[in-house]
Amino acid sequence: MEASSIRVGAREIPVWPEGQGFKVRGREAPILRTSFGDIADYHPGLSAHVLGMAREPRHAAQYGRSLGGTKLYHLDQWDCPEAQLLNARALAFCRAALHLTEPVIDIAWANVYRKGDYIVPHSHTRSTFSLVYFLEDGDSDPDDANAGRFCFVDPRLPDCCLVEDARMTNPLMPMTRPGTMLLFPSHLVHSVNPYGGERPRITASWNINSQPIAGSALDPFRPAQA
Repeated sequence: MEASSIRVGAREIPVWPEGQGFKVRGREAPILRTSFGDIADYHPGLSAHVLGMAREPRHAAQYGRSLGGTKLYHLDQWDCPEAQLLNARALAFCRAALHLTEPVIDIAWANVYRKGDYIVPHSHTRSTFSLVYFLEDGDSDPDDANAGRFCFVDPRLPDCCLVEDARMTNPLMPMTRPGTMLLFPSHLVHSVNPYGGERPRITASWNINSQPIAGSALDPFRPAQA
């Protein structure tokens, strides 16, 4: 049985706070959003844990500017109560929104973006649903309001094709803030705009299925060569 709360420091924090709701955008490929209001209780500790891991040589090597900066894998296995709370919230979101009784994590990770980091357009393989959580926004860019923004860039989404059907002309950039969690079908093409701030920008992600999948989710991403 899943715990209804997780102890972080001296507090028992509910996994899915009473009255926690979510919004749905679209039908055929719905994008769902929820935002947690108690982030002061766990963001400082989780951010410190993530940045501490990112400084370790074994994790610092997991860096790719076009692949989201530094990736820290297996968030669901970290010995960190704040990470355990966030992981439980991701699974609770899947249960509440998708009616999955036992969602299975194929892989979970955090991304630490520093100045110049971004993510090329991509979909997630080996999974049915994906989530992304916004932990730290970093710095805003006075010259580019869309710097570091998470985008859907998929011609199957009507919101991305405002000029002509099935022709991607308009990135869909959901409104997010620290504490926001998005849930969406893994096949949707998405990206992250280049980040230009000095403070780290941090997100967390999960790939979810209804049943476990054999093999490893860590096969390397290999861009096609012309």
